[in-house]
Amino acid sequence: MINDRDTNFREHSIFLSEIAQNILKENDKILSIPGVREIIAMYLIIPYITNVQLDTGMPSKMPKLDLSKEFINGINLENLRNTISHSFVTVEESSENNLGRIILDDRAQMTRKTHNKQEIKTKGIFVDIKQAHNKLMELHYEIINSIK
Repeated sequence: MINDRDTNFREHSIFLSEIAQNILKENDKILSIPGVREIIAMYLIIPYITNVQLDTGMPSKMPKLDLSKEFINGINLENLRNTISHSFVTVEESSENNLGRIILDDRAQMTRKTHNKQEIKTKGIFVDIKQAHNKLMELHYEIINSIK
């Protein structure tokens, strides 16, 4: 089981690094893989700061997102933020002909403390790419409206 976790983490890290490398090399074709745009949008839209930091910042200019709000499938924004910032996100085999799903570590549905108590830690959360895309667009407008 530990080997599976190590392999999965290594594969996720390689996948994210390959996305970055392709973008840096101006190979925008990587963005045509279904799910890649959504992963990048998650990193850019969901802030890696706490609600307290959001509340104590510059209220008139700082975007406001309720991090306890559900993203999709019982995943709240705070747990999603914590999951993606630790690189536990990837895309199933996905192409124009075969639309895969975004795969998140099970930490997306629980706190780290709850996750650490689990004996089996190889579960995953699967998110429909189109559904994630639509939700990320909603969050974008929520952020824009919160700073106007």
